[in-house]
Formats: sequence, structure tokens, C-alpha cells
Amino acid sequence: MGSGSRYEEYEADLWERLAALLPSTEDAENFRDCRESGHQEAGLWILMQRLLEHRVPVSDRTRAEIEVLAEHWGERWARHDEITACVRDSADEGSLRLLPDDCSTPVDSAQLGIPDSALTGLLVVPWLECMRCGRVLARVHAREPWGDSSYLAAHYIVWHRASNDELEIFDEPDLHNAFELLLGCK
Repeated sequence: MGSGSRYEEYEADLWERLAALLPSTEDAENFRDCRESGHQEAGLWILMQRLLEHRVPVSDRTRAEIEVLAEHWGERWARHDEITACVRDSADEGSLRLLPDDCSTPVDSAQLGIPDSALTGLLVVPWLECMRCGRVLARVHAREPWGDSSYLAAHYIVWHRASNDELEIFDEPDLHNAFELLLGCK
């Protein structure tokens, strides 16, 4: 997803896969129309309302993809509780998951043993985890003067819980490269 066109292809495919989850043809068309008209935020709202109203089962990976899509469009805070409230697909093998909120508490990078000085003083929020390899994708936020994390992530990191040496830092525009790395589990 490094190049713009590769990401655009991925996102177009993702919107089609998400449209296929919707309970009616009209819902799917409205969802697609939102993307085509540049109203992705409205599309995410439609998606989440219909998935919840109709109790549509959603795999953990798809839930993670929706969360990343919402982060990309500045809607993660607004959609997060809805995403976590989706009915879990019982047939899902669960290779990728959103970390539960109690595991996603912002912590200083030093508390996690992350040695990179570029992250000193920043808050790391563990976010997504690969259940096969143990790698984690986290959002990295500046600390506001009152102590909370900033609204928008400054960086994303992917690291292996067992070995903080395997740390890769991605700048904010590179969210999809970080997510692609997490999905590339071997």
C-alpha cells in the first residue's frame, strides 16, 4: 500500500467487500455512493448503523479493516464503539484483532521498553494485534499539556511483543504501510 494507487485499489476493494455485508441492495448502493461522492464519513456512518441494526456478523479482520479505514478518514473516535459492538462472526479464525480497550491504554513509550529515541515522551496506544505472530500495530500520540494524548496520531509503530528490537516506525501518512506490515504475517 506504499504507492497511492496501490492504496486506492485496496480501499476500493475494501469498500466493495464492506458493501457486500450490508443487508440490502439499497444500503450497499448508498454506501458506495458516499465513497464516490467524497463523503466517506457518511458512508462509514451508514455502514455501522446497518451492521448494528441488522446484527450482521463481522470477522475480526474486517473489524480491524473498518477501524483502520475510520482512522484514515478521521472517524475512528466516532465509530470505535460501534465497531467493537458489531456481532462477531462465529466462523472467524481470528488471525487479527482489535485489542480490547483495557489493553489499549496510552502508555509512555519508555514503559513498553521501546528503545527508539524518536518516540521519547510520546504516548503509545496498542491498537491491533496479529494473533499468529504477536506483532502489534499501535498509534503514537503527542501528549497534550493536560496529560491526555492528542486527538490525531503522529506516528504508527509495528513491533513484536516478544522482541522490541523489531520495531518499525511509520509517519502519520503511512498508516496503510503499517497496516500492510501487520497483515503480512508469515
